[in-house]
Amino acid sequence: MTATTSAPAGVGRRIGTVAAVAAVLAVLVGVVAGPEHRRLGPQTTGDPALAERVRAAAGGHGGYRSLAVAEVTPTTVTTSGLGPADIGAPFEIGSVTKTFTAALFADAVTRGEVRPDDPLERALPELTGTPAGAVTLASLAQHRSGLPALGATAAARALATTVNLNPYASTTTAQLLDDARAAAVDPQQPPTYSNFGVALLGTAVVRAAGADGYPQLVADRITGPLGMTSTSFAATGAQVPDTAVPGHRDNGRPAPRWAGEGYLPAGSSTFSTVDDLARWAAAQLTGAAPGTGALVPTAQDDPGTSIGWIWVTSGATGADGARYPYVWHNGGTAGFSSMLALDREGGRAVVVLGDTTAGVEPVARTLLFGTPPSDEGADLLAWAPAAIAAFFSLLALRRALREGALLPIADGLLTAVFGLVLLWNRGPWASVGGWVWGLALAPAAAALAVAVLRGRGLPLHPAGRTVTAWAGPGVSALLVAVVVWAG
Repeated sequence: MTATTSAPAGVGRRIGTVAAVAAVLAVLVGVVAGPEHRRLGPQTTGDPALAERVRAAAGGHGGYRSLAVAEVTPTTVTTSGLGPADIGAPFEIGSVTKTFTAALFADAVTRGEVRPDDPLERALPELTGTPAGAVTLASLAQHRSGLPALGATAAARALATTVNLNPYASTTTAQLLDDARAAAVDPQQPPTYSNFGVALLGTAVVRAAGADGYPQLVADRITGPLGMTSTSFAATGAQVPDTAVPGHRDNGRPAPRWAGEGYLPAGSSTFSTVDDLARWAAAQLTGAAPGTGALVPTAQDDPGTSIGWIWVTSGATGADGARYPYVWHNGGTAGFSSMLALDREGGRAVVVLGDTTAGVEPVARTLLFGTPPSDEGADLLAWAPAAIAAFFSLLALRRALREGALLPIADGLLTAVFGLVLLWNRGPWASVGGWVWGLALAPAAAALAVAVLRGRGLPLHPAGRTVTAWAGPGVSALLVAVVVWAG
């Protein structure tokens, strides 16, 4: 048992006063400099009526910062921007890129360059004799190939996503094919969303067309003919557009950029504007886009959901309670979310781009069909880091007041730092602001003040625990290092 000490009344009052001041200052720090409350900014550009409808569609859903939106018909495009981002600048569109790959595949079928039932090895002979080489192009386009979600190289870097690094940076096209040669195929696997499969599909279509890479084929067959001049791909960080909108993490801080060559067909690092994607959506409605056959369902997923070549067909409940079919694909990266939705029967489409990871699908459905707006803040799980941080901070204060040696006090303070960094990185910032972080910081700040006042009169470690007394602070310091690295 660790010895505890108590202070004389006068010293105790001084400690209490200093601790209270430190706690108040901590709350103020949280309010002024804590994590950003992620909410849709007040700025509005473009069509004011559409902007008003977008704000209503966003409802009480926290997590948005800026939204760029387009409503599209075969002959008209209406755009609006909400929040501080430049509506005309490129956003990361993530897996909306897969609609380009879908179109290129369907177009290649029409041109006779490939057939849906071709094995992958026909276009990519490097895969001859491997399980991956035997899967069909159609199965790749339907997420039914039996391949895993990611190739081995990207899967090994999957942790990078949780620590805000780029999981696709080390996968070149050559490495993608190496991963495919070694990949296992599970014929019994249920439909499984596979970036690996779509990347291989895109690579096969590029090879069959004789193109010089995926960006070139997209430029030749999609963005060039349709005038989508602001759409580009970043195989390396140097290719990220200088004018690109910055993305944001859950705590409001800047998100890292993703870039990588091998997964370009799956959407690792595509940049586009709301105007360009509005052109793309309009071309789907009019039939001017190549490969519109990709929109037609070819397989059933869950009841009410089917898939064509990559494009998904689902139903949405309208304001009148009726169900309406729509064709869509969404996307997400480290700091962005996107949605392209087509109401083919009504001749309408919606594009929604966001500069946070909060999903924009509810906004698109509300704009298309009057689906009731989402009214949700952070889920209960998002509050867990706040509870952890508050508990460790209070424990640190208790130990600072009662422990009879410096190392146990340091252990408590380091544990509090762990909780506070965890809260900073993973807190409920979709529904509250930095004042919550300040409240959690307050006991830890008071604990630090108490430790400074009491520290001169305390030994380094409890009597008889010269070695073991370092274990607690050592483990706590390791936890702090891990959570900082993961931030």
